[in-house]
Amino acid sequence: METTRKIALITGANRGLGLEIARQLGQRHYMVLLGARNAEAGRAAAAQLIAEGIEAECLVLDVTQADDVAQAVATVGSTYGKLDVLVNNAVFFSRDNQAASQIPTALLQQYLTTNFVAPVAVTQAFLPLLHQSAAGRIVNMSTSIGSLTTMGETIHTTPRMAAAVPLGYSSSKAALNMFTTLLAKELRTTPIKVNSADPGRTQTDMGGPEAPNTVEYGAKVAVWLACLDEDGPTGGFFSYQHVSSW
Repeated sequence: METTRKIALITGANRGLGLEIARQLGQRHYMVLLGARNAEAGRAAAAQLIAEGIEAECLVLDVTQADDVAQAVATVGSTYGKLDVLVNNAVFFSRDNQAASQIPTALLQQYLTTNFVAPVAVTQAFLPLLHQSAAGRIVNMSTSIGSLTTMGETIHTTPRMAAAVPLGYSSSKAALNMFTTLLAKELRTTPIKVNSADPGRTQTDMGGPEAPNTVEYGAKVAVWLACLDEDGPTGGFFSYQHVSSW
């Protein structure tokens, strides 16, 4: 059983922001486990990182499937005996209408299932292995449009923008922020730190090519929070090294 290297699991890591977070952690000499629903895509992403000199492995993981989560925990436990970093990055997003007055119930449920219920369940499942780390770190990938403060201010300053905010995505991330806060409080007497990360609008399939942040920049906040020392913050919401409003 491997116990000396730091082990990081990033969900939804076969492309985009998740893959870049894995790359940057790998460059810091973490063993990175790339959680991916599609085994072929996950293995291809891991091979790409390995070719760059990074220790990487694909972990087949659909975060919405309890059997996948249980198998992933068993695999990490039997192979490494611990988990040092969990980055909850897997996300659902669609271009369907998400106006607050019109979003279909089924679509809203899909957002909440994938973006909130699933990362809570994944975190709970991996907590025993995170407790085996000398300094466990949990990073929940969030967004500024999941901030009640930011959205409240936007209603008064740019109402057209506020009207365009997608309810399913933003509400699922607001709920995830609440999980961050409460879990951090619960674990405050342990070495585990729990924080939410806002990468900003990033040039991914979801953010689009015109987004202001590169993927490389967007990944920095998650990597920073994953590598916090014992004096670092917990229970916070951050863009890269800056506090964000809840």
